[in-house]
Amino acid sequence: MVADREARSDAADQGAWARPVSARLGEAIVALALLAAALFFIWQAALLPFGRVQLPGPGFFPFALGIVLGLFALAILYGTWRGAVDGSVVFAGHRDVLIVLAALAGVAFAFERAATYVVLGTFTGLLLLLVARAALWRVVLGATLGMVAVWAVFRLALGVRLPAGEFWQQLVDAIADKLPSGPF
Repeated sequence: MVADREARSDAADQGAWARPVSARLGEAIVALALLAAALFFIWQAALLPFGRVQLPGPGFFPFALGIVLGLFALAILYGTWRGAVDGSVVFAGHRDVLIVLAALAGVAFAFERAATYVVLGTFTGLLLLLVARAALWRVVLGATLGMVAVWAVFRLALGVRLPAGEFWQQLVDAIADKLPSGPF
């Protein structure tokens, strides 16, 4: 009877959209999704030039990360198959997970259309605000410092310019079209 009350209490803590799923099934589903993502990364990276060790090409890191992700997914599947997961229940469809998935879809859509730093900073800010529920000043500070770190790693350390996107030029053009032309 106590376990039943605890299970209901856990369900109430997870939010209205969360649904109970066995931990074993949940881990298997996540591992298969990660394995599918890894295979997609490996496949797409194989279409790009690898370069060499001294000067890696655009396919090198996605391929390596796909291999690592695939190995981790296989390790999770192996642990699930071996019965390492007990008979506990996990909750699928948690609010925070749905927020992260929606934000990631937004990043995928906007990454090359808008400035990379704005997109990644907005993503970080949304996660800090909606998932971590941080104070607004911490969100702004964290997103700003995070983007400075991203700029330092990519621009200074790696010498790579991230996409600037078309958004700013389109915004300037739209504003210029609204301004009156000719002498004042």
